[in-house]
Amino acid sequence: MKNIGISLFLCFVASVTYAQENDKNYEDAFKLIEVWLDAQKDFENIPSITAMVVEDQEILWSGAFGKPNLEQENKTDISTICSICSITKSFTAVAIMKLVDEGKLNLEDPVKDILPFYKVNQQFPEGGAVTVGSLLSHSSGLPRDTGHSYFSGPNFAFPSQVEFRSIFKDMETESKVGADVNYSNSGYALLGEIIETVSGMPYETFLMKEVLSPLNMTNTYMGTKSIKENNSQAVGYTAINRNGTREIVNLFNPKAMKPAMGLWTTIHDMAKYASWQFRLRDASTAEILKPSTIRSMHRIQATSKDENTTWGLGFNIIKGSNGDDWVMHGGTCPGFVSMLQLNVTTKMGYAIMINANRSSTFKYLNGIKQIMSKVKPIEEQTNKHNVNLDDYTGYYNMNPWNSVVYISTWGEDLVVLQLPENSPKNGMMFYKHIKDDTFRHIKENGELGEEFIFEKDETGKVHRFIEGGNFKNKISR
Repeated sequence: MKNIGISLFLCFVASVTYAQENDKNYEDAFKLIEVWLDAQKDFENIPSITAMVVEDQEILWSGAFGKPNLEQENKTDISTICSICSITKSFTAVAIMKLVDEGKLNLEDPVKDILPFYKVNQQFPEGGAVTVGSLLSHSSGLPRDTGHSYFSGPNFAFPSQVEFRSIFKDMETESKVGADVNYSNSGYALLGEIIETVSGMPYETFLMKEVLSPLNMTNTYMGTKSIKENNSQAVGYTAINRNGTREIVNLFNPKAMKPAMGLWTTIHDMAKYASWQFRLRDASTAEILKPSTIRSMHRIQATSKDENTTWGLGFNIIKGSNGDDWVMHGGTCPGFVSMLQLNVTTKMGYAIMINANRSSTFKYLNGIKQIMSKVKPIEEQTNKHNVNLDDYTGYYNMNPWNSVVYISTWGEDLVVLQLPENSPKNGMMFYKHIKDDTFRHIKENGELGEEFIFEKDETGKVHRFIEGGNFKNKISR
């Protein structure tokens, strides 16, 4: 693994790390991913993006783009700290399962027997009591939220512990336990209360001592710090306005809702969390949890009535189109969105953090995977070129029909990526060198198509390409 502070092939500042798999060289793919993410950031007016790709115990790539605070000159880097919002729930689930492994708690334990303030009216008693396990799998039938206006700006009125506890004397269940999946922030905040009651420690203390510290997640903390306390902490921004701008979102304090949405972290700490899960699944000894425990958390424990949503314990469970098993969790809080996706079949993990609402984490992680999917197993390089492929790389003006394309190396070929592009697989075209400055399009079936000819200026530098009689000029960005 090598660290690169400033990508030399781009004219923007980005912190990147990339490595090579045993059978595939992703270097060109990761360069293109950086180009794509940086462009999408600009076209969608996103303040900053941090992302990573991990394979089992190795970070294959990580990158950072933009600014954590648009009012300052600091660039986003891999040490930038963002709220991961509801991904916190998976950490709370790990903490609960730690207590289960220690024999201090049982998944079948009724919540009413643990928390004295829990007086919820069970409207559907035939389903049995709300249990610890049903809270973890979002199948308890409890309401999604507490009724407080914590998702209303500008001040986001999260409840104190006293205010939170008081709602459970009037709350009613909305469905039979286990009959459906009803995502519940209030349920996960209750799990935090259970951790405090059973462990005898404050929730935050237990999480730090038993989960975060053992994982060496040294840049992860609960709640919020002021920017003066930590200038690595990103500022949150609103969804994009009609005039194309975004506004700063006030810093929020989740208070009693911390167990549901309170953690802040860096992209490399997220990589540690992903690698720990891959490592533990196949281990023979415990590491925070028993191996069998993490596997149970990654198995389906609850299914929605429409059978479209399945949850394990703290994780959304998805079956990929190719049969691979995925566990994931997303997060959305005032000013921040995030996503963690783990393919437990291939041990490939992906994460992204963005400090702006209404930004599609799914789109960006899917785009990263799409570009990587174009990489073929390593073959012997023939190196028969009498040209330097790097001479042709860069941005080319496509206006008025489209904005730009970026041309990059792809092994012994060139790849052309249209920008902006919501789905990179649809915007990538590959070209094979024929002779001199002439290339030909490589079709899906491997056949060669139309010519793609580059022209050089009087100094010998490439300044445009010609395709079908039309030319496009090379530009700086």
